[in-house]
Amino acid sequence: MTTPTATVPAELNRVITLLLTNLGLSAVLAALFAIFHNTLLDHQMGRLAPAPGTDVDAVRTGLSVGLWSRVITVLVVAVVYVFLIRQLRAGKRRAFVRVLILSVASLAGIAYLALSGQYPWWVVIEQIVQALVLVALLWAVTRPVVRGHFTPVKPLR
Repeated sequence: MTTPTATVPAELNRVITLLLTNLGLSAVLAALFAIFHNTLLDHQMGRLAPAPGTDVDAVRTGLSVGLWSRVITVLVVAVVYVFLIRQLRAGKRRAFVRVLILSVASLAGIAYLALSGQYPWWVVIEQIVQALVLVALLWAVTRPVVRGHFTPVKPLR
């Protein structure tokens, strides 16, 4: 259980702003994935260079599903962020821990996507910008004032 506080520290508002900035960047990229879907598929197919005899249509379909899943994932994450931000403002320690886990996992995913060579340069640039936002988020959420806001309360005996 956490200590209820009358006000949310300004540093926590920075964390929330960075969460929303990360979500915004993800939404922009998801929209670009939808708009440039066929171009991205062509790029990915060119990078894969399937061996002779490979069912190219099946590979393309699989890649297409991957691109569309990005769009759907952003919609799900947007809903989750609404609840996460509400819990952060309420001082729930579990939300604080979730932000830490989310930031680290997102950085790992971005590193994989950026280094995999699956996407064109403009996607990699967006991913680098998003990684910088996530690093800033990790920094902001680990500031002493923010950590202190989520310090667990020890029960009195």
